Amino acid sequence: MKFIFIHLLFLLIISCKEEKKEVLSADHEAPLGWIYLNMYDDKSFEFISRGMMRDEDVYKGNYELKNDTIYFKYYDSIPKAGSKAIIQKGYVSYINGSYPESVGIKLYKLQKN
Repeated sequence: MKFIFIHLLFLLIISCKEEKKEVLSADHEAPLGWIYLNMYDDKSFEFISRGMMRDEDVYKGNYELKNDTIYFKYYDSIPKAGSKAIIQKGYVSYINGSYPESVGIKLYKLQKN
Protein backbone atom coordinates (compact mmCIF):
# COMPACT_ATOMS: atom_id res chain seq x y z
CA MET A 1 0.00 0.00 0.00
CA LYS A 2 2.82 2.38 0.88
CA PHE A 3 4.49 1.61 -2.48
CA ILE A 4 1.31 2.54 -4.37
CA PHE A 5 0.99 5.82 -2.46
CA ILE A 6 4.62 6.77 -3.18
CA HIS A 7 4.20 5.83 -6.85
CA LEU A 8 1.02 7.96 -7.16
CA LEU A 9 2.71 10.88 -5.40
CA PHE A 10 5.66 10.66 -7.79
CA LEU A 11 3.32 10.67 -10.83
CA LEU A 12 1.47 13.69 -9.44
CA ILE A 13 4.71 15.64 -8.97
CA ILE A 14 5.87 14.82 -12.50
CA SER A 15 2.54 15.84 -14.04
CA CYS A 16 2.58 19.20 -12.19
CA LYS A 17 6.02 20.10 -13.48
CA GLU A 18 5.88 22.96 -15.99
CA GLU A 19 7.36 22.23 -19.37
CA LYS A 20 9.93 24.68 -20.62
CA LYS A 21 9.14 26.48 -23.84
CA GLU A 22 11.50 27.10 -26.71
CA VAL A 23 12.15 30.82 -27.26
CA LEU A 24 14.85 30.57 -29.92
CA SER A 25 15.64 27.85 -32.42
CA ALA A 26 18.44 28.13 -34.97
CA ASP A 27 20.45 25.78 -37.13
CA HIS A 28 23.12 25.58 -39.79
CA GLU A 29 24.21 22.87 -42.16
CA ALA A 30 27.84 22.04 -41.39
CA PRO A 31 30.26 19.86 -43.34
CA LEU A 32 28.77 16.36 -43.07
CA GLY A 33 26.21 17.37 -40.44
CA TRP A 34 24.23 20.07 -38.67
CA ILE A 35 24.62 22.58 -35.85
CA TYR A 36 21.55 23.33 -33.70
CA LEU A 37 20.94 25.96 -31.03
CA ASN A 38 17.83 25.66 -28.86
CA MET A 39 17.13 28.21 -26.13
CA TYR A 40 14.32 27.97 -23.57
CA ASP A 41 12.24 30.31 -21.40
CA ASP A 42 13.92 29.02 -18.21
CA LYS A 43 17.26 30.47 -19.46
CA SER A 44 18.67 27.05 -20.41
CA PHE A 45 20.04 26.11 -23.82
CA GLU A 46 21.45 23.27 -25.91
CA PHE A 47 24.13 23.64 -28.57
CA ILE A 48 24.13 20.44 -30.62
CA SER A 49 26.64 19.35 -33.23
CA ARG A 50 25.65 16.22 -35.12
CA GLY A 51 27.18 14.63 -38.14
CA MET A 52 26.89 11.75 -40.52
CA MET A 53 30.34 10.42 -39.68
CA ARG A 54 30.43 11.25 -35.96
CA ASP A 55 28.36 11.09 -32.82
CA GLU A 56 26.16 13.89 -31.56
CA ASP A 57 27.86 16.38 -29.24
CA VAL A 58 25.46 18.19 -26.90
CA TYR A 59 26.61 21.21 -24.90
CA LYS A 60 24.16 22.44 -22.27
CA GLY A 61 24.04 25.36 -19.90
CA ASN A 62 22.34 28.65 -19.11
CA TYR A 63 22.35 31.89 -21.05
CA GLU A 64 22.04 35.58 -20.35
CA LEU A 65 20.75 38.01 -22.96
CA LYS A 66 21.94 41.63 -22.86
CA ASN A 67 20.64 43.76 -25.73
CA ASP A 68 21.65 41.72 -28.81
CA THR A 69 24.46 39.77 -27.12
CA ILE A 70 24.03 36.28 -25.69
CA TYR A 71 26.42 35.02 -23.00
CA PHE A 72 26.46 31.21 -22.76
CA LYS A 73 27.51 29.57 -19.50
CA TYR A 74 28.19 25.90 -20.23
CA TYR A 75 27.81 23.17 -17.59
CA ASP A 76 30.80 21.17 -18.81
CA SER A 77 32.94 21.82 -21.84
CA ILE A 78 32.69 24.76 -24.26
CA PRO A 79 32.38 24.04 -27.99
CA LYS A 80 34.89 25.58 -30.37
CA ALA A 81 32.20 28.05 -31.52
CA GLY A 82 32.64 29.90 -28.20
CA SER A 83 30.55 31.29 -25.37
CA LYS A 84 29.48 34.68 -26.69
CA ALA A 85 27.25 35.47 -29.66
CA ILE A 86 25.35 38.36 -31.19
CA ILE A 87 21.93 38.34 -32.81
CA GLN A 88 21.90 40.16 -36.13
CA LYS A 89 20.11 39.95 -39.47
CA GLY A 90 18.35 36.65 -38.72
CA TYR A 91 21.43 34.87 -37.37
CA VAL A 92 23.09 34.04 -34.08
CA SER A 93 26.79 34.65 -34.74
CA TYR A 94 29.39 33.37 -32.28
CA ILE A 95 32.20 35.91 -31.86
CA ASN A 96 34.75 34.51 -29.42
CA GLY A 97 35.40 30.94 -30.52
CA SER A 98 38.30 29.35 -32.32
CA TYR A 99 36.33 29.55 -35.59
CA PRO A 100 33.39 31.71 -36.71
CA GLU A 101 29.99 30.00 -36.47
CA SER A 102 26.56 31.33 -37.42
CA VAL A 103 23.20 29.62 -37.16
CA GLY A 104 20.08 30.83 -38.95
CA ILE A 105 17.17 31.70 -36.68
CA LYS A 106 14.00 29.65 -37.31
CA LEU A 107 12.05 30.68 -34.17
CA TYR A 108 12.52 33.91 -32.20
CA LYS A 109 10.50 34.70 -29.06
CA LEU A 110 13.24 36.07 -26.82
CA GLN A 111 12.46 38.88 -24.40
CA LYS A 112 15.28 41.43 -24.40
CA ASN A 113 16.38 43.13 -21.18
